[in-house]
Amino acid sequence: MSSTKSTIVRTIPRVFERLERTSPTLGGHLANRLWFRLPKPPSAASRHGRTPSGGEPFEVTWQHGVVRGRVYGDWGRPTAYLVHGWGGWWQQLGSFVQPLVDEGLCVVAFDAPSHGDSDPGLRGRRSTTFLEMAQALASVEREFGRATVVIAHSAGALTTMTAMSDFAVGGAVTRPMPSPEALAFIAVPATVRGMVATFSTALGVGPRSAAVMRSLAEGQIGHAMDEFDLLALASRHPRLPRLLLEHDKDDPEAPLTDALEVKNTWHDSRLTLTQGLGHRRPLWDPTVVKRVTEFAATAADSVRAEVRAEVRAEVRAEAIASAGR
Repeated sequence: MSSTKSTIVRTIPRVFERLERTSPTLGGHLANRLWFRLPKPPSAASRHGRTPSGGEPFEVTWQHGVVRGRVYGDWGRPTAYLVHGWGGWWQQLGSFVQPLVDEGLCVVAFDAPSHGDSDPGLRGRRSTTFLEMAQALASVEREFGRATVVIAHSAGALTTMTAMSDFAVGGAVTRPMPSPEALAFIAVPATVRGMVATFSTALGVGPRSAAVMRSLAEGQIGHAMDEFDLLALASRHPRLPRLLLEHDKDDPEAPLTDALEVKNTWHDSRLTLTQGLGHRRPLWDPTVVKRVTEFAATAADSVRAEVRAEVRAEVRAEAIASAGR
């Protein structure tokens, strides 16, 4: 860490400590600005250096701009969508691409608004919301077809569940993304409150300032933060997809208790644990990639079986109709 960056890291908690005592309103406004601000991204060269070979680049227009990504494999096959988390980029999930293609899936990966190569969202560069990320995901899904499986990292799980829900945005209710056959969530946070707590602890935001920040944030997005909790989003659905949870015991950003809470509440779910990988390294751990790929392949087989059954039923119905003529 450079001396300048180190000084900034030490200074921010001191600023919030003082504002908590003297002006929690100002502290809340500052915290709110930082809450919606994305971390500085890696260079384009760094991201593109981790881009799997092959595939085709694409652009999809959503409500407020253009998102960019890459599609691998043959369109029209069972489709897997890769969804990065807050401050991430799609190449973080690049290790899944070739194994999924080898299993006969089409793989769609893209950068969310204000992330990676995509256009900024309404809040400008280096700032967005879960709603914007969800709207973009739903737009990409409408372009490439219904998801067989969504593989999401960290807050990408909240993005996915938000995209599957009917949220009102600007007075209009967004059309939700159809439920996939299966979901694979890696390093998932269970609640936004927990994310706020992690954020507040890291920056030294006091409780009074945090309360102001929450009020400001909810006013700006038009929804209570708790509405974006994973299980609150899941409760909107009468039938949930099968769920695979991959979580590291030493994850410093999404505690293990979050994954356990989701596992114990989500009926058709399975939790697999790793240790020593933290929050991001599970994305390129060979064992994790293999488990998730096998899970996705099973979902794809289910979809193929359903299609075959539908075709057989149509053939039988046509044969019966012809015999009756």
